[in-house]
Amino acid sequence: MRLATPAVHNLLMLLAGASATLSFAPFNWPVFALVSVGAAYLLLRHTPGGVWPGLSFGTGFFGAGVSWVYVSIHYHGGMSVVAAGFLTLLFCLALGLLFAAQFYLYKRLFKKSNPAGFATLWLGFEWLRSWFLTGFPWLYLGYGWIDTPLAHFAPLGGIWLVSSAVVLLALLIATGIERRRPAYLMAAMLLFAGSAAVPTYPINQQGQAINVALVQPNIAQSLKWQQSYFEDHLKTLGQMSLEAKDANWIIWPETAIPRLINTSYEALSPWLSQLEQRHQILVSGFPRREWSEKGQNWIYLNSLGALTGVPSIYDKQRLVPFGEYIPLEHWLRGAINFFNLPMSSFSLPNRPTPGLQIGDQQVAGAICYEIAFPELVREGVSADAGLILTLSNDTWFEGSHAPAQHLQIARMRALENHRWLIRATNNGLTAVIDPLGNLSATLADRSSGILQSKVWPSHEQTLYQRLGSLPVLLSWLLILIGALVHARRQRSLKH
Repeated sequence: MRLATPAVHNLLMLLAGASATLSFAPFNWPVFALVSVGAAYLLLRHTPGGVWPGLSFGTGFFGAGVSWVYVSIHYHGGMSVVAAGFLTLLFCLALGLLFAAQFYLYKRLFKKSNPAGFATLWLGFEWLRSWFLTGFPWLYLGYGWIDTPLAHFAPLGGIWLVSSAVVLLALLIATGIERRRPAYLMAAMLLFAGSAAVPTYPINQQGQAINVALVQPNIAQSLKWQQSYFEDHLKTLGQMSLEAKDANWIIWPETAIPRLINTSYEALSPWLSQLEQRHQILVSGFPRREWSEKGQNWIYLNSLGALTGVPSIYDKQRLVPFGEYIPLEHWLRGAINFFNLPMSSFSLPNRPTPGLQIGDQQVAGAICYEIAFPELVREGVSADAGLILTLSNDTWFEGSHAPAQHLQIARMRALENHRWLIRATNNGLTAVIDPLGNLSATLADRSSGILQSKVWPSHEQTLYQRLGSLPVLLSWLLILIGALVHARRQRSLKH
């Protein structure tokens, strides 16, 4: 049986893809991940090909899930509603091509419904998105399940294992519906119930706690980079910092210092002197420049570092395309205002970035977008880091669901690595997250304030830290090979 027309079929695929967004923050209805995956699997039974259904699904998936890029393009890039909407659609269509390739491969490799084949291809393409064309590791299905028992799998295999459980759950339910076999539905219930029995690591609150004060200044993006306000911004940050008298560390957000740090020390010196006298360590985000011997030119880096106490700097290793650097810059720079956003000429560091040292603690640093890269954060933690620190400026996407998604991703990184995670932002969502991924303390979105809390460094290793994603990836590969062998045997028997 086929659906009436390809148009109806593709519309249903579009809606199925869009429904996945409801499983992520700020909506937090994880059941829609099951609806999205299950519907895609069942709908593919009714089409001979997978390209157009995949493109439709992917456009809905990313069109609803990352529609917040429109906010940056229109409100901060100065583009008209029509032009910004067109670029947003183009971006989502480009990402949707990955689902087109995924569904095409599924239909090409498996002539009949094959849940194992569908699952492994889905998960393989999630992994592909973590590095292909620098990577866009957003909207992994497991994130929406951070507050469910399935999250217990994160310290064992990271987000990859949580997503695996979600896809398996969805396909057990879909296969039960497809084949009218209650046994599959029972298996899904057992999987979900059994995940609650997976043991969790205890929260470490041993040893000396570190008192942290996270400054959320809530500076408007339209004013942040105007140099006539530079002194006022530093004054706001400095005065707020002095209120945190008991803090060991004071944390300012990403690019809180909106000028090259190389030329900012004179303006910062009154505040740095007072904090030094109080034996408080100030950590901030800032842009800086460095001479490149290789290119014989100055390069600009998005960095964070300790400005009092022992100096230490971490440079951002994953840049946002079109936000922090412009691909094909020679042709695109200046073409439209969006390609001239402030600080869109960053480079990658010339050399491997050392771990961040704050006082006597080794800390895994992650600037904004970097927190979405599971392996990058894992590598930082594996370098004997006892805490994770991430700075962000989500004002670029103010009023959208991007900040909530970003915080949800940070929570998963804390859970995977079983570390206290400190997250300082310009206008929200500033938070301290415990090693189980729970919000220990937060500040209200779009407000100014200081979040004071305690964190405890830890050096125990989760299974995911020790082994990374390799065991999960190998498992997918073996299952895919088994599914292909089974499908080939079925075809041979038929002929």
